[in-house]
Amino acid sequence: MKKKYSIFFIKLFTVTVIGYLVLMFSSNITIGVLTNYFMEHTKIQLFNFLFLFLMLLFFMSIFNSFWITSAFFIIVNLIIAIINYEKVVYRNEGILPTDLTMINSIDKIFSMVNPVLIFMIIIFIALIFVLFYFLQRNYQMKLGKKFRILIILLSLFSIYGIINMHKEDSAFSKVSDLIINNPMYYDPLMAVKINGPILNFANNYGVSIMDKPRGYSKRNISKIVNRYKKISKKLNKGRRSNNQKVVFILSESFSDPTKVPGIKLNKDPIPYTRSLIEHNVGGNMISDGYGGGTANMEYQALTGLSLGNFAATLPTPYTQLVVSQKKTFTFNNLFDNSIAIHPYFGSLYSRKNVFKKMEFDKFYSLDNNYPKKYSKKIGENPYVSDKESYKYLVSKLRGDNKSQFIQLSTMQNHMPFDKKYYKNNQFKVKGNVSKNESMMIENYSKGINYTDKANKYLLSRLKNVKQNITVVFYGDHLPSIYSHVNLRINSVVMHETPYFIWSNHKKLRNIPYEQYVGTYSFGSEVMKATNSKVTPYGAMIQNISEKLPVIASKVSNTASDPNLPDGGMNLVDAKSRSILRISDMSFKQKKLLRDYQMIQYDLTAGKGYSEEMKFMSRKK
Repeated sequence: MKKKYSIFFIKLFTVTVIGYLVLMFSSNITIGVLTNYFMEHTKIQLFNFLFLFLMLLFFMSIFNSFWITSAFFIIVNLIIAIINYEKVVYRNEGILPTDLTMINSIDKIFSMVNPVLIFMIIIFIALIFVLFYFLQRNYQMKLGKKFRILIILLSLFSIYGIINMHKEDSAFSKVSDLIINNPMYYDPLMAVKINGPILNFANNYGVSIMDKPRGYSKRNISKIVNRYKKISKKLNKGRRSNNQKVVFILSESFSDPTKVPGIKLNKDPIPYTRSLIEHNVGGNMISDGYGGGTANMEYQALTGLSLGNFAATLPTPYTQLVVSQKKTFTFNNLFDNSIAIHPYFGSLYSRKNVFKKMEFDKFYSLDNNYPKKYSKKIGENPYVSDKESYKYLVSKLRGDNKSQFIQLSTMQNHMPFDKKYYKNNQFKVKGNVSKNESMMIENYSKGINYTDKANKYLLSRLKNVKQNITVVFYGDHLPSIYSHVNLRINSVVMHETPYFIWSNHKKLRNIPYEQYVGTYSFGSEVMKATNSKVTPYGAMIQNISEKLPVIASKVSNTASDPNLPDGGMNLVDAKSRSILRISDMSFKQKKLLRDYQMIQYDLTAGKGYSEEMKFMSRKK
């Protein structure tokens, strides 16, 4: 009897191995890569295997037939694998819970698949069932009733656990910590390759966008919309129509190292950019990340929405929200033409799909029509230089009088900084820092010095362009190279990055502007600085920027990953550079914050009433 059960579990183990390999290879990886993943992420791979083994036992408890169970298990895994493979190849992401909404359009999906392939899959499934039917006749293995009930209950409990363990407030989060589960929302392709289709699916299940504000209704949204329609009408008196060309430049890891506590540099690495900030519209932006989270800053700048209002389970809106939205209002929608440029791969953060949802006319990345002509690098730096990106940007500016928007996210100063990319580095750092940290700071300083010179080159080129062009330049976050700094004590300063607004022809308005902003403020700031008309939504964001503290999702190292928001809202006071509580705000400020949260919920998780009421005044 023991031998019989031993053989039985060996057979179950073998079928589980087949299912595991089928699923993992569906993410388009080789056996060598899978071996590396198993060595580097052993706990995650063992978790995947044990979960599949438990699911096989679950099916065995249902059918109480080894061969029927095995056939059903392999077929289910094959179906999941085929869908996952198609998504990985064509969408650079794995199968996700949002894909379940496509069941209603299954006929349209099948119409796009080769009929021969569908026929072959059906024949293959039929052959498996026939084969396993005859095998079953020669080998019978039954489970006891009590054992079957126990396995079913345990399996259901495990399914509930896996889809909730990525939530910080769940009882199953300890399992997630134990296996070192990293959902990697910022890189959906790598997430499914390492975590596998099942765990990746679970990590994206039940994502809460944001809490429903009290009083959310069509009537209350209408009140907010009408209020800001009146405010925008007053603001627009004397303002010009938006017929300009606007460029948003997100400069990768650009920051001011001279402000970092505990160190001193022998030279200022960004003298030109500093002078621009002093003599134009400019100041400091509060970043929601430290060492990462670039796409989050992109999202806020383009939408005017703050990550501080979102739930803890939505740390990366690009991959968790935008890709599944029917409509996504963004600043570029107010222009006749808009393009996005990223001199890297468009699969990261699903930018290719995201920018399509945002209705950009074109998106250029290294894997999507970005020309090699503008791909030169500096020294041993593996990334496209900022100057080359700027050259390409200038080439894409239209020569007509129609309005145009360009979003450029650079890559030159991306990590790592522990290699000597540049020769003749004149920057030296002093302070109580290690040799390795000192080397990284000096390498980083040289890199942003090249960016500083590239900024001078770009603006000199734009001065000679006939059309009105306005540039919004900002750093997305500090690099995570300052190991000597206590991020909790110096939380605010370690999330400050420089920004400026510059125009080639129009003189920027000589009025008070915000020297301390959230990334979500840039759309309204540029319209205010250039005296351009705003939508009711733009008027609301201007009010928020002028009257509220900066609304940030995180300005302290409290999350397990300091690159991502931890879900809590922090309010940063511009004067004191300190964190406030909501209770510290006035009644009017609290009301304004509620208006903002109500609209943000409506646009992302609600019914979209404000969109119907022309709050956004979409031009397209």
